[in-house]
Amino acid sequence: MEKLLDRLITVIGDEARLFEEFLEALERQQKALIGNDTKELNKITAELQMIVGRSQRLENERSQVVEDIRREGGAGEDVNITEICDMADSARSVQLKNLRETILGLYDHIEETRMRNGLLVDQSLEQIHHTLETIGRIPAQKETYQKHGSVPREYAPLGIDRRI
Repeated sequence: MEKLLDRLITVIGDEARLFEEFLEALERQQKALIGNDTKELNKITAELQMIVGRSQRLENERSQVVEDIRREGGAGEDVNITEICDMADSARSVQLKNLRETILGLYDHIEETRMRNGLLVDQSLEQIHHTLETIGRIPAQKETYQKHGSVPREYAPLGIDRRI
């Protein structure tokens, strides 16, 4: 059982480090969004996708270790971290509880940063939409050449493809 608990601690520790990487990438993404740095945004997006892939692998590994602990410890169908901490000795239990708190804290920061980034993207899209509407309202003269003051100015709306 100790080996399984140690393996779980290792996997959860790896997940915590991965969450830190994810948070750092989101913070860099935020700076790139503010700075309108599309190259950096593309680079960070690819990095985030790689982190998500690694996270899914770690989640599968953690699920397998938890299942092994459940079977070996004789726990019920839905075992949680509190029950696993009860199965562990005090040192491992403290480690697991600390990792749990670390991950929950990181998750809160990730969610907050992700929401801010989403708002920045939404604001950017609103600005683009507003700019396109403004450009669409610029009048275009029907007649290019006219005598000064003799021909009334008639305007036709400028046609713009507004699809994004």
